[in-house]
Amino acid sequence: MQALADCLEDDPERDILLVGHTDDVGGLDGNVALSRKRAQAVRRYLIDRLGVAPERLSAEGVGFLAPLSGNLTEEGRQQNRRVEAVLRLSR
Repeated sequence: MQALADCLEDDPERDILLVGHTDDVGGLDGNVALSRKRAQAVRRYLIDRLGVAPERLSAEGVGFLAPLSGNLTEEGRQQNRRVEAVLRLSR
């Protein structure tokens, strides 16, 4: 996560959108809420521990709608439980 904080420090024209993901166990609404909480936890860490300005970070969750791997194995489900950082031009 330090690399994300460093990226923002090096380029004041960039913001980061944090996107949380889950596996497909459970319903969509619950997984979207869980993935949003996952992204918000990363956002809080970047703000509280690494000093990133809150206005430069946003957090959303998409549940199981964008898997990296299949959900038929525990290994695949683990790969799908993640937070991705999307760099975007802020100004």
